[in-house]
Amino acid sequence: MSKSKALIIVESPAKIKTLKKFLGAGYLFASSFGHVRDLPQKGFGIDIEHDFEPEYEILPDKKKVIADLKKLAKECDVVYLSPDPDREGEAIAWHIASILPPKTVIKRTAFNAITKDAVLHALKHPKDIDTALVNAQQARRLLDRIVGYKISPLLSRKLQRRSGLSAGRVQSVALKLVVDREKEIEKFIPVEYWNIGTILKDTETKKELLARLFTINGKKVEKEKIEGKEVSLVNNEESAKSIVKKLEKASFKVFKVEKKEKRRNPEPPFITSTLQQEASRHLRFSPVKTMNVAQSLYEGVDLDSEGAEGLITYMRTDSHRIEPGALSEARAFISTHFGEKYLPASARQYATKKSAQDAHEAIRPTNLNHPPEKIKNYLTKDQYVLYDLIWKRFIASQMNPAVYDTITADIETDVDMELRVTGSLLKFPGFLAIYEEKKDEEEEEENQSLPILEENQILSLVKVTYDQAFTKPPPRFTEASLVKELEKSGIGRPSTYASIMQKIQRREYTVKENNRLKPTELGCVIAEFLESHFHLIMDIGFTASMEDTLELVADGKKEWKEVIREFWQKFMPTVETAQKSAFIPKVMTDLICPKCGSPVQKIFSKSQYFYGCSKYPDCDYRSSLDEMNFKKEDYNPDFNWEQKCPNCGKEMKVRHGKFGPFLGCPGYPDCRGIINIPKKGEKESDSPPCPAKGCDGRILSRRSRFGKIFYSCSNFPACDVIVNDLDKLNEKYKEHPKTAYVKSADGGKKKRAAPGQFTLTGEFAAFLGEEKMYFGQIMKKVWEYIKANSLQDPANKRKIIPDEKLAKLLGTTAPIDMFELPKLLAQHFKKG
Repeated sequence: MSKSKALIIVESPAKIKTLKKFLGAGYLFASSFGHVRDLPQKGFGIDIEHDFEPEYEILPDKKKVIADLKKLAKECDVVYLSPDPDREGEAIAWHIASILPPKTVIKRTAFNAITKDAVLHALKHPKDIDTALVNAQQARRLLDRIVGYKISPLLSRKLQRRSGLSAGRVQSVALKLVVDREKEIEKFIPVEYWNIGTILKDTETKKELLARLFTINGKKVEKEKIEGKEVSLVNNEESAKSIVKKLEKASFKVFKVEKKEKRRNPEPPFITSTLQQEASRHLRFSPVKTMNVAQSLYEGVDLDSEGAEGLITYMRTDSHRIEPGALSEARAFISTHFGEKYLPASARQYATKKSAQDAHEAIRPTNLNHPPEKIKNYLTKDQYVLYDLIWKRFIASQMNPAVYDTITADIETDVDMELRVTGSLLKFPGFLAIYEEKKDEEEEEENQSLPILEENQILSLVKVTYDQAFTKPPPRFTEASLVKELEKSGIGRPSTYASIMQKIQRREYTVKENNRLKPTELGCVIAEFLESHFHLIMDIGFTASMEDTLELVADGKKEWKEVIREFWQKFMPTVETAQKSAFIPKVMTDLICPKCGSPVQKIFSKSQYFYGCSKYPDCDYRSSLDEMNFKKEDYNPDFNWEQKCPNCGKEMKVRHGKFGPFLGCPGYPDCRGIINIPKKGEKESDSPPCPAKGCDGRILSRRSRFGKIFYSCSNFPACDVIVNDLDKLNEKYKEHPKTAYVKSADGGKKKRAAPGQFTLTGEFAAFLGEEKMYFGQIMKKVWEYIKANSLQDPANKRKIIPDEKLAKLLGTTAPIDMFELPKLLAQHFKKG
């Protein structure tokens, strides 16, 4: 059989449908479903004796994939290896090449965008696999394996955890940043200051304006002392009131007016880090979600009659560069839709950092004939909002700046104080007509509209304002600000930011509070342990310099195994020392053991600290942190601490749970009597008598396992009276006899109403072969179809890659998360 076809191998099967639209019958397509070879899952996988030779293995679930690739390669004249256009993609291409038949003609083609022009151009100009890029990726992989394999078991052993701990080369530095910020917050001492201002009135126009106190006796008013600078402080109420009294009797005259035109330039088009930051701020997307949605936009979306097309350029990039053709299209779009005044004289060019790889251009729409609103119906909600963000940022980056008129006026008084008033007015929106970047910490700006102010103008006082405030500690990192800090420090690369965020949260080293990252006790202990025993790994400067070294490898200026050898020589002595002497230090405290009078230590075990006597094992005293730090003064001073159990009459003791302290019966678990302890400022709930006939109990406030307050009889379970609202107690249990609580056969769970059947639309009914079905039956049938047609991504079983039939029902050809399936199918059935 004569060969007359070319085989294109991509990473993800989602790209294949898009590629088929552009290419004729002379091409075959196959997917490697990600990596086909890697270091072994078990074992070190690096042969130290033979100059750090990696021992790659075929991944267990890729044997059939490889067999299929080999078979197709034999049928073709040439094989185009087309994994993603980054270093990891280059390495995947190299690994695929190693498993293909020996005489296969291999070419490397990288698609910076999956559009017809970009794909055809790449196929016309194929390259050889870039060995330098492969070696840079190999060096990164081996460095990460060395660090993880040598430190992670040691961590588990020293922290007495069986599994779940890891110490990655880059993730450990990210954790250090989070923990160091928390230490700054804990050490921070708030400083009191007072904001003083005046509301003044223009005597002619009667228009009011707000002027802030600016100087006292010629010294600028500041919140706190500044080293080497003489400043005025208003740091207590007495000082504030004294100043207020003086201002209430003062006269006010404008002595200086400064008017300026301020220009605000647009931000560059997105790179990976800025896309993740803005998606977090605007859309509340995690970096992982942002990259998954962006990947689907890059790989291609079915636009119905136009077929499948990649909507954005490659999304892992650190370059602000834009192709000339795309710049021309953007300028034409701006001229047509916004007018010439929004268009700069020439295209805007943005500088790229020296450390950037600059392998491909910035993230932008591939086709400006596909504005977000026009193709909204072909996109999922997540795809639409992210595409809209990318689109607007790109267009805005080529527009004229926004122009403001700003005015600053200084106002003198006859009491040795000066005030300052500022205002601004947007004169020309420029790029703000389409897009505005958000900040993690929104700065307060006074954009008050001011009357015309002239020098020597007299103003009259309406009133003086003053309020107390305190300086604030540095804020905890959001995912967006941590990505920004990593990029600024030169830590990691575009492809690694999302996985770093995911790992430090999945390993429970950090948790999210109010959308900000807070280190857990486990995270703090790991950071301290690594800082003490593996300073090299936690050194931000060293980790950043390693990224620079890997750049030299990628540029062919340094041999990759030399990098591994140098690192090994520095790293292994610290591992050997740590294996012998490393430990989680016990922290001596000022507390005294109530049993023997010896000092108490703070000791870490498994995932949390506890207090234990320093004389252990001679003294076995131990206590939780909550119990040791408990102070009765923090709770309602009228609370009676000497209460007897309402169930059995025993003297109750203070106990501690996840929702705080409570009085608990010492007879637990035989007796489960508890009384909640109200905090200072909270009222202790009255204990009315139980309304049940024949019951001598009282109604007590209790807390559920979810932290919710409810009220029940002190004789529970002998009495079943229970309410969420005390006001409804007597109404609910009117004429109710004392009745013992009986647990229902189903464990007390609420019974759901029997589900009704759904009527399916004609198209969906034809797909499933039924006109009416229960919801569970619908989803079961759909999943049977998905599994029978192998529509799950082998690399991520949660991701479904629709075929033609399923895509028609879902309204998209893009890969979807399995949890989106019911929502996308809901349009095809209704109750009844």
